[in-house]
Amino acid sequence: MKLESISQIPIDGSDFLLTTAIIGEVSSSCILARQMIDALGRPGMDSDMEMLGTNPTWTITWTQPSLTLEQATNLMKQAIAP
Repeated sequence: MKLESISQIPIDGSDFLLTTAIIGEVSSSCILARQMIDALGRPGMDSDMEMLGTNPTWTITWTQPSLTLEQATNLMKQAIAP
């Protein structure tokens, strides 16, 4: 898997940032989902992560946990490391 891009945009009227990570070269969406849950926490409990895509490219978005762009980038790289 490969982190193709990551970005953050502020959500109008709030203090939240929407983080979007594009993951490419995904061979298994099940493995990616497990890695994202390990990294960000369980959706609905620890995070508000959403995943959208189809092999080989997936988009992961979240506002919680609140991370800086550098923290989010490092976390994504660690989560998908071979």
